[in-house]
Amino acid sequence: MTILVIPHADIPQWRGRFSMAFLMFGALLWTGFTVWAGFAAGIQADYWVTKADNMVMGAKMSYMAQEMDRSREVLETARATDKQLRILLGMRSRDEILKSEEGLGGPSASDRAGLVSLMTSGRLSQGDVRRTVQRLRSESTHRLASFQEIAWYITNERSLSQATPSIWPTSGHITSPYGYRFSPFGGETSGLHAGSFHEGVDIANKPDTPIVTTADGVVRYAGWSSGFGVMVLVDHGFGYSTLYGHTAKVAVKVGERVARGQLIAWMGTTGRSTGNHLHYEVWRHGRPANPLTYLRVQPGAGPGG
Repeated sequence: MTILVIPHADIPQWRGRFSMAFLMFGALLWTGFTVWAGFAAGIQADYWVTKADNMVMGAKMSYMAQEMDRSREVLETARATDKQLRILLGMRSRDEILKSEEGLGGPSASDRAGLVSLMTSGRLSQGDVRRTVQRLRSESTHRLASFQEIAWYITNERSLSQATPSIWPTSGHITSPYGYRFSPFGGETSGLHAGSFHEGVDIANKPDTPIVTTADGVVRYAGWSSGFGVMVLVDHGFGYSTLYGHTAKVAVKVGERVARGQLIAWMGTTGRSTGNHLHYEVWRHGRPANPLTYLRVQPGAGPGG
């Protein structure tokens, strides 16, 4: 085979003569070189793609480590806040409650540093990530349960406070305190048994002096009762009940919800009474209690008016 090269300039022509075997060898050599070059280029491209992917993955792992560390810091702050709240509220530490039940989980400061180092270096396994996430989830669950318990405790204490009689039911002065006393109605008994146990306090004032309920609750009775005259009985929950006797008339009905300080009756002298006054009783778990204990005054003192 003859190959003739004729340039478009004043350059001598070039003529080459080659055998068919040489041309076939050259073609095979060129094809082999092309295949090898393509294979080498593909390997090199895969290397750079893999390297780029590793760099991106490393950046993602580093970001994940930082985010998990921030989450850990938030949980540590939540734990400290939880502890402070329980101390302020007088509650038992939840960590002490769960100590005998199961581990609390969660890595320490050194664990977090190791986690960041491993993630940054790309040597962290999928199992390590899963275990770390599980610890964070477990700690988050414990903190959530603890804060829910604190919220329940505060709500319960608030309800208890609202149900505890703590204000004066009316204005006036105490004419008969809680405890044993001589009966105001003479001629019934004599000698050592001339006295009786007074289960409330009597507060005297002018007729139709307003009477209010001393805590939130539900009216269980409003009407006439032998001995007490026109009376109101309020159930406050948590074992508390209050009784308001000898009233002139009532302003509430059975089943009505009342709030502390709400008008429920007016002072009178109905029933077994010697004059205008309110007979006020506080009951706790089915037993009478000294109302002055909840009013925090000494016997003989009064609300004024």
